[in-house]
Amino acid sequence: MKKIIVLAAALFLASAASAQVLSEAGVKNTLSASFGQTYFNSDSKYEDEKLRFFGFIDTIQARVDVSKFVIDAMLNWGALTNIAANKFTDDFTFVNTAKTPFWYTNHYDGGSWWTNGDAESCYVNFIFKPFDGFDMGMGTRLEWKVGPAPTYNGNLWEPFCHIVQGGLKDAKPGDADVAGFTYYANNYTAYYAGQTKSALGVRYHYKDFFEVGGSIPSGVTTDKPVFNAGAKIHPVDFLTIAAAVDGIFRETGNIYTGVTVAFKPFILDAYLGIDYKESNKENGGRWGTGAALTFNFSKIGLMLKPEAGATFYTYADYTMAFYGGIRVNWQFAEKFAFGGWSSLAFGSKDKTWEDHAATKDYWGGSVFDLRPDFTWTLDKHHSFTAFVDFQHRNNYAKDTLNTWATGLYWTYKTSK
Repeated sequence: MKKIIVLAAALFLASAASAQVLSEAGVKNTLSASFGQTYFNSDSKYEDEKLRFFGFIDTIQARVDVSKFVIDAMLNWGALTNIAANKFTDDFTFVNTAKTPFWYTNHYDGGSWWTNGDAESCYVNFIFKPFDGFDMGMGTRLEWKVGPAPTYNGNLWEPFCHIVQGGLKDAKPGDADVAGFTYYANNYTAYYAGQTKSALGVRYHYKDFFEVGGSIPSGVTTDKPVFNAGAKIHPVDFLTIAAAVDGIFRETGNIYTGVTVAFKPFILDAYLGIDYKESNKENGGRWGTGAALTFNFSKIGLMLKPEAGATFYTYADYTMAFYGGIRVNWQFAEKFAFGGWSSLAFGSKDKTWEDHAATKDYWGGSVFDLRPDFTWTLDKHHSFTAFVDFQHRNNYAKDTLNTWATGLYWTYKTSK
């Protein structure tokens, strides 16, 4: 079963360049360039946007392991064009940036609409391993995860978050064009309030049997303390069970549990999260659940990962939000692979809209996104990926907007 899990992870990670924290010592650099069209619809109140070049973004990551210490860091640097210019390109701005090429397609007039356009501009982590199985870390993106769940704030190439990349936003209905994102606290070194990922953390893991850890997120005070904790156990070869609490000692904390079951034909990941945004738990919270299946057809180099989930608000007038998605990767030749992912999301509706003439036709909204890609692995160090992304969005007020982008990114990484 472990071989199945390893194969799934290898195919999944090979399917897209990403800015995950590096799992081993080395250097990884990704340079991207893209062009496309921001949201356009001649039948709506929004003006058509012309074709434009978005610019270049370079993401460099490095990890160094020295004795009992690990240091890893990332920096995003861009040569970006001006989104306000109504022409193909304009003067470049050179800047450390959290923007991705999809920021431009997902924003109208500098930010009216949102999906996953921002990533992170940088991170740095320091980890001390005083003895076997014990880690002490501090950093801005430790990413100490204990179980499966959609990722918050993934980088532009990552298909890990069909919720966000499918278009759902963390908001109440009417406060976002398509609302219904749920945060899953499986990363116990982050605290969701304020989106901070900086933390001090400790963890202990005994071989591959169990792991337990805790952290103090950035911004915590002794007057209002906050702690996060997580644990997972791998009692038998085919089963892993995980749980975490985000925001201990605060009424607005989050609870997470997840499980991975490695069946012979596929791998099942399932998760449940309870997310309290306010101390009034009757009306101020939400909870979400979902599952993913990973199928690997190793003889033909094909990996399929369908995923679906739902968000429920504790406030009775807010309806359910839903998302579904799939990731595909086909290694049809030694150095060539077709891939892609697609997401479909339906947002939450406020049923009280029906009581007013101006809003009686409002609904939860929807987003459809399709992103195929083609990868050429030149050698063990270099790979090139071309992508096309199309998004169709119909917001809660029934404004229909479309956007697309295409481009190329070149990834270099060291390899053992």
